[in-house]
Amino acid sequence: MKHENKPLFLTRNSEKICTLTINRPEKHNFLTSALLQEMAMMVTELCSDPEIRVLIVRGAGNVSFSAGYDISAIPVNPNPETPLHNISPLEKALQAIRSFPYPVIAMVNGHAFGGGCELAVACDIRIGCHGITMGMPPAKLGIVYPPAGFRRFLTVLGLAKSLEMFLTGCKYDSRSCLSMGLLNDLVDPEALKTATHDMAREISENAPMALRGTKQALYKLAENPALSKTEESELASLFARSLASEDLQEGRRAFMEKRKPRFKDR
Repeated sequence: MKHENKPLFLTRNSEKICTLTINRPEKHNFLTSALLQEMAMMVTELCSDPEIRVLIVRGAGNVSFSAGYDISAIPVNPNPETPLHNISPLEKALQAIRSFPYPVIAMVNGHAFGGGCELAVACDIRIGCHGITMGMPPAKLGIVYPPAGFRRFLTVLGLAKSLEMFLTGCKYDSRSCLSMGLLNDLVDPEALKTATHDMAREISENAPMALRGTKQALYKLAENPALSKTEESELASLFARSLASEDLQEGRRAFMEKRKPRFKDR
């Protein structure tokens, strides 16, 4: 199937792995409102696929992961005393990625700025290549970033680096991105695709219940340091259900028999 004219498309890499590609290389994979609406819809629909265990997000070409969000689409609020209630297309897309039950890997194959940088941060794991730059320029545009966006960066980078990144609006080279936590791994450009798919394959072979529960629990703990009793109980039940699962028994057998487990998600 050819995708040359599609600004966004999904590719089934294997039974368990899918890649979502932003296909506007001539525009540095710029994020339009229409593209983001479609991204939110695609990722949401992919949640119902019973086989997918890993989603990879990348930009087409080898120059830009994404140059950012359409600045002209940023709403102007004539009354600063009245907060905006509409969810932006960017936030809808990022929420869809965050809600995807299985791991999402950003293959940062080029520069990532503004909304493109936040798209990478919204993914669970980020693998980048030498030579890229990343940055958040809202202060240079006169924008106080929305709380949901700040929260994503705080969760990944912590307070000190988030303050530095947003207050300076600087661009960070690939090694700086790795050291500050914007990237989980850094490889040569020619090795990026292989490294990303190797990690996706390794993740996809793990128990589905463990993948879903681990992602859910870690985000819940990171975003809510003081959990309510109900939330504590919900997370404890994830552990309890895993102890009662057939997949745990299969994992034990596979370990003893020195073979790969054949998980059935039950």
